Amino acid sequence: MISYETYKILHLIFILTFFSSLGFVASSSELVQNKLGKIILGIVSFLILAAGMGLIARVGFKHGEAFPLWLNLKIAAWLLVNILLICIFKIKNSKQKAALALLLILVGWGAVWLVLSKPV
Repeated sequence: MISYETYKILHLIFILTFFSSLGFVASSSELVQNKLGKIILGIVSFLILAAGMGLIARVGFKHGEAFPLWLNLKIAAWLLVNILLICIFKIKNSKQKAALALLLILVGWGAVWLVLSKPV
């Protein structure tokens, strides 16, 4: 069985990899942005979800048990980040891409704040 600490480290590593890869893809050639970049970001996003679900299980939530609001908001933030990522790949206007990338980063910061403060 994988420990809480291992899931936490994996979750953080995958999040750092996701945002680093996003920067790499944004500054790369068209081929990387279209094929390889989408594959890398998709796989890393799935790994973020998998490690996060492992964390949820290790914290003590049981299957079918209702999550607290902060955790539901964190999952919603993960979904929003992935939707914004898709939009960034679809949009051609560089100003709109920059605005979406900034929004993506802000949502990521909000997710971190939710986890650390657990306000709701």
